[in-house]
Amino acid sequence: MAPGGAAKTPGFQGENVQHTNGQTGLARKTGNRLLDRLPDEEWQQVVSQLEEVDMPLGMKLSESDAPVELVYFPTAGAISTVATTSAGESVEVYLAGREGFSGVAALFNLPEMAHGVVVQVAGRGYRMRASSFRSLVHTLKAFRELIYRTIYLRMVLATQSVLCNRLHEVEQRLARWLLTLADRVESEQVQVTQEYIAEMLGARRSTVTVAAGALQERGLISYSRGKVIILDRPGTAAVACECYEIVAAAHRRIWVEPR
Repeated sequence: MAPGGAAKTPGFQGENVQHTNGQTGLARKTGNRLLDRLPDEEWQQVVSQLEEVDMPLGMKLSESDAPVELVYFPTAGAISTVATTSAGESVEVYLAGREGFSGVAALFNLPEMAHGVVVQVAGRGYRMRASSFRSLVHTLKAFRELIYRTIYLRMVLATQSVLCNRLHEVEQRLARWLLTLADRVESEQVQVTQEYIAEMLGARRSTVTVAAGALQERGLISYSRGKVIILDRPGTAAVACECYEIVAAAHRRIWVEPR
């Protein structure tokens, strides 16, 4: 189907999917930074395996202890990799926007993901079959290097999150998390509830409420009915722990600074 059309894909009911292929083509800019850095000689091979899809809030891209069948490349919104205990308690271990992808287990042909991946901020993206993804990574040099670069960022964020959750106060962690989310969605305004923030930070909701109230009283953020606006980015960054700048610097080195 030509770009602009939509079709239902068997097995994925309820999703608005736009198909692409090597003949009809796809605009050279998808909006996903990883895909858009592909050289022309690899572009068509990757694009031929992609289909565009809506990614509504709460959509599960993969579930823990379940096979990874699809790999997603966001072009808007944000996705979270979440670790969950047997008691149902959760904490975020990785947050990605349009610079990332989900389904890293597919790269190594692993049977399942240890953690689930969920859409945290509604958006859109592209997806491909896990088998196609694995084949393309193994055969296309530039695509492989971009995937490895993104995995490196996952490692930086995951390891820094461990340190942050162990050593830093909730107010610092909240400021860091809000700034990181704003960076990923490229907007100072995000739709997210305090309950969800608490889950992502691995903290009590009441503790997050107090921390958010403190930031709001200082004029750093505005929070109302699930909408958070960062009013003073430098001030919020001053409150955030050093983990924010460490992760932000890694993103700049990979995606912003000339290479």
